[in-house]
Parts: sequence; structure tokens; C-alpha cells
Amino acid sequence: MLRAATATPWPVRPGRLMGMLIVATGTLLGAAASSQESRPRSDTPRSDAQWIQAVRLAALRINYSGTVVYQAGGEMRSSRITHLFDGVHSLERIQTLDGKPREFIRRRSASNDEVQCLIPESRRVIVEQRSVEESFPGLASASAEEILERYVLKLGSIERVAGIECQLMTLEPKDSARYGYRLWVDRATGLLLKAQTLNERREVIEQIAFSDVRIGEKIERSKLRPAWSIEGWSVQRSEYRAADLAQKGWTVPVPDGFRKTREVERRIAGADALQVVFSDGLATVSVFIEPNPQGKPTSDEVNHLGPTSAYARRVGESLVTVVGEVPPSTVRTVAASVEFRGSR
Repeated sequence: MLRAATATPWPVRPGRLMGMLIVATGTLLGAAASSQESRPRSDTPRSDAQWIQAVRLAALRINYSGTVVYQAGGEMRSSRITHLFDGVHSLERIQTLDGKPREFIRRRSASNDEVQCLIPESRRVIVEQRSVEESFPGLASASAEEILERYVLKLGSIERVAGIECQLMTLEPKDSARYGYRLWVDRATGLLLKAQTLNERREVIEQIAFSDVRIGEKIERSKLRPAWSIEGWSVQRSEYRAADLAQKGWTVPVPDGFRKTREVERRIAGADALQVVFSDGLATVSVFIEPNPQGKPTSDEVNHLGPTSAYARRVGESLVTVVGEVPPSTVRTVAASVEFRGSR
């Protein structure tokens, strides 16, 4: 749930964070929030569903810029984000501030999400086009009702983040198959300014927050241009196509409390691989099925980094890997349910 925009295929991933779909190689930090005196106050009571809807809409339809810091385990990264809504499209630029320079240019509409990852040292652009998947400070692409089927929302105290008064909210899971979350939401606009992922002991295993943010200011389109001219750079598209795993002989049951959001075939490490993605409204679980002719060794241990768990097992001549922002027991259970019954 805490990821920022990214465009990198699976093998780089293990962790929500573990590579692709993960924190756009980092997340954001900087200087000076809008003053509280000049910002509108919103004391109108909201229902649970209205709070969730407010967070979703604010991330898409409000202009904001700032620096975010991301932390999980011993890893800490920072990036700068600039977000503009032009009335139709949500446009975003993320600049990493740690490690090798990277920029992510994201363009979202109601039905599409395209992310360009710019890699200057190799003069390369990786493009991924996919159905909408939310990233910080977005909450989820699922409906509020769907989220509240699996989580209980509890309002807490009023606390400041980056100098702005926020409503603290907790989303507590209704079962042990998923993690809980703490959210700090700008009372005036609904923008999510800080989020934490909590394990079953209510310990923080991942967090992301604006250290400075400007909300609602006019943003020139020039601020969304990359730092480098990409003329002449090579363009690599992360392609995938719709697939029917059942037709190919695979049975991948939908985990309890999740729904299937995608079933595709894509290239991974030069070979065709199958992927099915499940979501509960906040967390996602991906099942990858790859050819395994060399019999890559597997372990009975679940690998995890922050909130992301990964588990692999061999099924016949294939390697089944399950990755998700869920407890280790969940990925192990999902992996054990996958069966190959022969192609039709």
C-alpha cells in the first residue's frame, strides 16, 4: 500500500519494496509546508467511507509537491514528488534523492496508468502501462465499501505532519491474512501525508511520510519535465498480454478476502511467465509461474523485507513464486494452493 510510482518488472522486486511495484526506488523529503492559518479548516464530520473516498480523490485531484521519506527495516530512502491534476489527467514526477539518479514520470487517467522510468547512465527509458494501481499518497483503487469489508476504520487524535494538522486513522484487519495501517490525513484536503504498516503485534514494519509539502498551489507543467533530454535514448516497454491460466492447466484459487485484478503473460528473464494479481483493496498478492528447467533451488523459508513476503515452490517443471504485502503465512498458503492439472 505504501509504494510510490515505479516501472520495473518482477525479478527486481522481492518486497513491496522488493523491486517492481515497490517504492519508486524511494519516496520523498524537503522544505516548508503551507501555513495552517491560510488553509481552510474542515470540521464537518465524515463517515468511514467518506474518509476513505476523500483520501482517494485528494491524491488524484489536488496539486501538491514535496519531499517524502520512506523507511522499512534498515532501509531509508527519500525522493521529491510533484503532482498536477489538469482536470482530466493526474500527472506526476518523482525524483529520487538517494543512490543513482532516477526519475519516474507518471500519467494517470480513469482507466489507465503509464509510468516511465528514466535511467540516465544507460540512456534508457522503461515504460510500463497498466491498469490503475494506487501509490502513496493514494490509498487504493478499490471502493471504500470493499476496503471496509476487510478492515475496521477507527479515528484517533489530531496530530501534525510536516506542520499540517492531520486526522489519525487506523485500519485494523478483520483477520490474520493481512496487515493493519495507520494513516495521517490532512483535515482540510483529505491528502494522505503519512502512513505506517503494522504487523500482528502492532509494530511498525514500514512507513512513508512527507517531511515537507505544499498543497493546492499552482504548478507549471515545466516542473513535470525530466531533468535530462531523452532524445535518442532507447525505450524498453514492459509488455504483457491477457492470459487464461485455467486454459494453460493452472488452478490458482482466489485467497479468502481478496479478488482477482489481473491475469497476464509477460516476459521475465527472457522467458514467458504467467502472473495473476489479487487485491483486498489495500494489499496485493502476485503469483508468478515461470519455467524452471534448471530446477532452481527453493527453500521452505519465507523471505520478507518490511511488509513484503515472498515464497517459492516448484510445481512440476515450473517455479511458482508468491509475493505480497501480507504476512508470511498468507504467501505460503497461496503458494500451496496452486496446482497444475495439464493444459486443455
